Amino acid sequence: MIRIKNATYIASLINSFVGLEVETHRINTDGGLSTHPYPSGLLDEKKHHFIKNDFLETQSELITPPEENTHRGLTYLGAYHQALRSELASSEYLWPYSMPPKLRSDHADIEIAQTDHDNYVYRQKVAQIRKIERTAETGVHVNIGLTPAAIHQVGIPPTQDEIDNLYLQAAIGFMNYRWLLTYLFGATPFAFDNYFSKTANMPAQAVRSLRNSHFGFGNGFLASYRSVSEYVTDIEDAVRDHEIIAEREYYGTVRLKRTPHLKDLLADGILYTELRIYDLDPFEPMGISEDAVNIIRLMFAYFAGNQPFNLDESDHEISAAVKKNDTVALENPLTVTQFHDQAVSFIEKLSAFSQMISLPFNAEELCLRMLERIDNPLLTPSARLVTWSNNDAQQLFDKLLLMAKGYQNDFLDHPLYGYEDRSLKEQKRKIQQLKMGKQLVLKNN
Repeated sequence: MIRIKNATYIASLINSFVGLEVETHRINTDGGLSTHPYPSGLLDEKKHHFIKNDFLETQSELITPPEENTHRGLTYLGAYHQALRSELASSEYLWPYSMPPKLRSDHADIEIAQTDHDNYVYRQKVAQIRKIERTAETGVHVNIGLTPAAIHQVGIPPTQDEIDNLYLQAAIGFMNYRWLLTYLFGATPFAFDNYFSKTANMPAQAVRSLRNSHFGFGNGFLASYRSVSEYVTDIEDAVRDHEIIAEREYYGTVRLKRTPHLKDLLADGILYTELRIYDLDPFEPMGISEDAVNIIRLMFAYFAGNQPFNLDESDHEISAAVKKNDTVALENPLTVTQFHDQAVSFIEKLSAFSQMISLPFNAEELCLRMLERIDNPLLTPSARLVTWSNNDAQQLFDKLLLMAKGYQNDFLDHPLYGYEDRSLKEQKRKIQQLKMGKQLVLKNN
């Protein structure tokens, strides 16, 4: 274990760059997948940098720039929502839930996104092998990377191996504690019409997170996190041996990132990690809360700062953690998790770690809220959904559809995020620029 250096270093780790990728489906007024094409009032999806189609034609993706401040990141996300929503057809809405809305029994309503030829062919292969209905899940990816201020304190000058080791420690930590995030923020207790076939083995009752369980989308392959070279080699070997279709089909909970080209990790090292953990939170209009982002910040700093894991033993620990996460994901969301004491112990460590550190959010207050959720599962998103819907999937579907329509009105009626104090004329000009792919420039707080 490497001990953290000082309060300034801890703060720089917590205040890392964080970017969000938020996926959601366009739906029609009855809660089926939309039949409308990609909104024509937006810049072509192949050219737009932050409003795109994802895997499917109805699957929109909003991508925020890396920010040290969570509130600023969510301000960008709110503005992107407004730009996208303002170009939806009058009968279109955005589905606020990670499991797909009701599907046709033949799945003919699930259409692969019409991007470039190579991407389309790749997606066809994935849909054929992995079941196309599984590709219709959505979620939130959190990208987190070190700032120059943090890198400067790693070493003078820092070596790439030192930086990579910080990221590997964080990746292993998030893999090992995925179960805790599934407990705290899981929000997919039910699936809806025709996600499961009539003969499929499926949960008999509500769960914490279908999407984060083995019932969710994935291919079962897991690379090594003992080193960057082993991570790259494992993925390349999996492609060669036809375990996965391509490098990009590595769906690990944490992906080590530099560029779209995997081998660049060997030459240039890790630039950031991509966490593929969170369900959309239906109670958050943007799909994710500040708490969900800030707990990632604290965990990243704790893992990178303390470096508590033995890399040589990490693969065995991660393998056990995968099973642990599946157990938590399939627990009754109204009950206290069987790993309650471990959850409390870890959050208490995060709270102690963040004491006496100057931060733009209240870290100890955040930890207290997480401890409250651990003691009282009725505060978790999944339990709230189950309670609100009387433990009935159809009632939940109806309420989610109401939420989708209500959120649509709220976003369109709200002044442009980040420009609330500007004139209506200026707001309209800025939102038009967003539609055309031009980034907002937010004021510094």
